[in-house]
Amino acid sequence: MAKTIVVEIEFNNRSNRGGVYKIGLTPQWIKYRMAVFMKFTLQSLLKQTNQNFHAFIRYTERTEATVRAALAKYPKLPANIRFVAENKYQDKLRKTVGSSPYLYLVRLDCDDTYHRTYIDQLHKYKPKAGTRALINQAGYIYDSVRHRIATVSKSSPPFYTWIYKSEQYFNGFRYKTVDGHSGVIKHSHEILTTAGKRNYMVVVHKRNTLNQRLLNRHKFIASKIKVNAILSKYI
Repeated sequence: MAKTIVVEIEFNNRSNRGGVYKIGLTPQWIKYRMAVFMKFTLQSLLKQTNQNFHAFIRYTERTEATVRAALAKYPKLPANIRFVAENKYQDKLRKTVGSSPYLYLVRLDCDDTYHRTYIDQLHKYKPKAGTRALINQAGYIYDSVRHRIATVSKSSPPFYTWIYKSEQYFNGFRYKTVDGHSGVIKHSHEILTTAGKRNYMVVVHKRNTLNQRLLNRHKFIASKIKVNAILSKYI
């Protein structure tokens, strides 16, 4: 099945909608989150064993100058990984997909990672007809402050890939979920369990307060050798 795989990453574009994400408009937030992205998420993308994908990191156009200034402090990104202003994203996506009949939209936060084989798994996997989502249930939590790791499993975590017919997507069709990420599993789906891999890693850092709550719920591995061995598969 011919497909275009796009990793869709929100940077601060949700700030357009107001609310709690207004902090994403500040230079301080952008500088810090850019450093986290470069250290973790970008490394995960660069390490993918199959580079036949595109990654678009979406930011609000109001912060164009600040985002570009932050990017200028790092090495140039490869051609398949690009920061894109929110108001230009759909046009960029349409041009990227071109005549490809299927669009795989891979969800990823700008501070998390996937297993280095994840893109390759998507290319090789043959979903059933009618499958809308490929869900990753097994992963890790990495406490980057204390350099320790724990396993985690959720029925419908925010690590999934939507499968769209490209023509329908660009005509405005979208899968809808009432319960956010936890509602993805209510759609026709398949669970990716390729070779028993834990396909995602949640990165807990100093300022992602929501994920800080996860630290007291899991048993962590603290052995530096074991932690580094696991990390090598993601970053």
